Amino acid sequence: MRAFSTLFIAAAFALSANAASVNKRAISAPVQLCIDSISSAGAQLEVVNTAVLAFTSSAGIGGANKIHTLEQELETRLKKAGVDCCVDVGTITLPEADAVLDTVQVLVPKVTDALSAITSKKSQFDAIFLATTIVKTDIKALDAQTKTLDACLIAKTPTDPPSYLETANGYVTEINNAFAAARSAYGI
Repeated sequence: MRAFSTLFIAAAFALSANAASVNKRAISAPVQLCIDSISSAGAQLEVVNTAVLAFTSSAGIGGANKIHTLEQELETRLKKAGVDCCVDVGTITLPEADAVLDTVQVLVPKVTDALSAITSKKSQFDAIFLATTIVKTDIKALDAQTKTLDACLIAKTPTDPPSYLETANGYVTEINNAFAAARSAYGI
């Protein structure tokens, strides 16, 4: 009986490991690269958001430039994600779509939080000569990069079942609304 239990446990572990490798193989290398690039942009977005939340006008133009430098790295990562995600890999599978949408789902609140932080700090940026101009430029650049990435993701999202496209469009709408609020707050 004991040998049977040990054998059963070993078999369960083997099946678990095999299922994990099959699941990992369900994501093609190009789609995994896209996911990794989106995740990288999300990590940099957190860095930018932390800097924005800590920012006060007492940091001066140097503090505003520091945030701008962090934003430029975010912009670079978004461009890379756009390139990596917009590669023509043909039709993506439903497991790949699930993986991409799961990654985007994690990113959406980070985007909305960061844009909300930028909006809430407007008076702090306004208090520094040229800082608001820098922020406006950054918002426009990030919005443009995000729209490029959004367009690629929507184009590659499976339409059957329709829930995939509905989910993707919901995420895009949420991000677009956050950018619209930031643009409005800064008079862009």
